[in-house]
Amino acid sequence: MQQQLGENKVAYPKLTLYAFHRCYNLAQGMETPVEGANHLWLKCQELGGKLNIPKLETFTDFIKHQPPNLTGTIPFTAVAHQHHLHLRGEVNALQIDDTYVLDLTFRYPEPEVSISDLRGLNPHQYLLPKNINVSLGQTLVLFAKPLGDIENYQALADECLRGLLSDATIKELQIYCQSQSKLLGSPIFEYNNDANSPQEQCQILIWLNTHPQTNELEEQGDYYNHLIDVLNCRSKIIYTRWQAIWCNQKGREDFSKLEKKLMEFNQVKYLPTKTKLDKFQQWLNELPEISFSYSLYLRDLQIHKNTLQTNSRNLALYLNKFKNASLAEDDLGFLSSFLELASNTFIEQIDVDLGYLIPAQNLFEQMINAIRGLVETEQAQRERSLEQTIQVLGIGFGGGAIVSGVVTAEIDKINLPVVHKCPFISALFFSFIATLGFIILGCLITKCKER
Repeated sequence: MQQQLGENKVAYPKLTLYAFHRCYNLAQGMETPVEGANHLWLKCQELGGKLNIPKLETFTDFIKHQPPNLTGTIPFTAVAHQHHLHLRGEVNALQIDDTYVLDLTFRYPEPEVSISDLRGLNPHQYLLPKNINVSLGQTLVLFAKPLGDIENYQALADECLRGLLSDATIKELQIYCQSQSKLLGSPIFEYNNDANSPQEQCQILIWLNTHPQTNELEEQGDYYNHLIDVLNCRSKIIYTRWQAIWCNQKGREDFSKLEKKLMEFNQVKYLPTKTKLDKFQQWLNELPEISFSYSLYLRDLQIHKNTLQTNSRNLALYLNKFKNASLAEDDLGFLSSFLELASNTFIEQIDVDLGYLIPAQNLFEQMINAIRGLVETEQAQRERSLEQTIQVLGIGFGGGAIVSGVVTAEIDKINLPVVHKCPFISALFFSFIATLGFIILGCLITKCKER
């Protein structure tokens, strides 16, 4: 059941979505956009259709004729109204290097808005990450001026969060207040659910306009570019870490396949020769492919580590510029703590993962070489055994043929009654005995050669 919101009210609330989506990647370069690069613009158009906002419904047409980083701010008004409140807003499309950025704001230009009416700034919770579904992630920022005497800003921020989202959604996503900081003189509260995936992480900033200078500085917008740069860099760090987690999981799956083969190895080598060779041949077809896949995951992990290091340095640079453009009393702890997390914990975790996975790379090669050596040895033994058999049979049948020829020619001279009665059978018998004798002689010869 939805918890009843208090009687608190705010003035001129606005909710801004900062969404970040990859438009180019390293593999394709900066000439060819990645598949689905225009996802943000299509999503913006979709929202326009759902909320009956004509300018958003035709946003993709506008983008086609304008470079994304030159669109500027486009104001809009929703056709439908919510009771006495008139939904308005602005949209701006940006391109920062290899990333498209959507800056979409919904606002109520009213001097008095109930907390419960904030739901209209996020109708049907359309602005949640699962609905926007961008590749690099997003941040929602609510900026509003509290009305009346507020004793506990934390409690008011919690109430504003419940005004934007249902209690069921907050519980389902496990969103909680991570930190309290100060921006342009006013308190700002960070809410998050700490999800690893950019498509699932829900960062919401509740910024309460309580300082005399905050409104003026916010309208001037000098902080805007710094905030965009910081959030963009933050989103790339979250995305890269998520990719590193995925690579580590896939690498461990390949390692588990190797472990399974190692456990089977001692059993397989005692199987009959043909069964053993068939099994080893199957492994020689499978293991190189697994080993190659494993090597790719290790390579990508190293790339992700380098990317994290680069973006952490960039975040430190942008954060320093942000601090220089802020008030002396500001505290950007919600950004500084993330920088510390990225610079230390995220990168250290990849080092731990690599330390676990790298030794197994040599184990793959050693196992492939060992199996290949066993197969070659078994095959060589089989070939040598076949060669010896042919030699023995050659000696036996060759010698037998010679004896058979002599016996056949001289059969009449053998003075035995049985021979005179059945000369053909007798000749065949003597040939068989001679062949058997030469086969035995061949076996003795080949054994002597082995010694």
